[in-house]
This record gives sequence, structure tokens and C-alpha cells, in this order.
Amino acid sequence: MRTAEELRNDALQALRETITAEEVAEIIGVSEWTVYDLARRRVIPHIRVGRRVLFRRSTILTWLEQQEAASLKPEPVQFGKIRKLHA
Repeated sequence: MRTAEELRNDALQALRETITAEEVAEIIGVSEWTVYDLARRRVIPHIRVGRRVLFRRSTILTWLEQQEAASLKPEPVQFGKIRKLHA
């Protein structure tokens, strides 16, 4: 059975808007180091507080939805240049 302190900590975690790279990694299913790399390359939205890298939970969930939507859009078919043949 869980103690009152554990339940209180869980409730505080649920209310907290910023999350760590470790928590983002769990949400999106990659390693913590991959999350740091994505942040370093400015692929994933993040917040720097001193040396800490934090993420807003709502922003990460929105970013995930955008990534999913982008993967469903068909890419335009690109053909080579048309050359004019001289007779």
C-alpha cells in the first residue's frame, strides 16, 4: 500500500508543467540522451534554465501531434528538369 507522502508526491508531479529529459524520453519512447540531442539540435521544443534543460508537458504533447500529422501528409512528387531536344 502506498504511503500518504507517495500519494502527495504523485499529485504534485501531475500538476507540475515542466518535465525533465528523462520524463520526455518515457513519453516519446527514446533514450534520455536522444532527447538531449534533439534539444541541442533544436528539433524538440525546450526551455533552458541555467544548465538545466526542461520541457513543458503540453508543448511536448502538441509537438508529438504535429510530428504525427506531418508524417501523414504525402510528399509532392518531384521530377527532373524537362530538357528541350534540338532536332
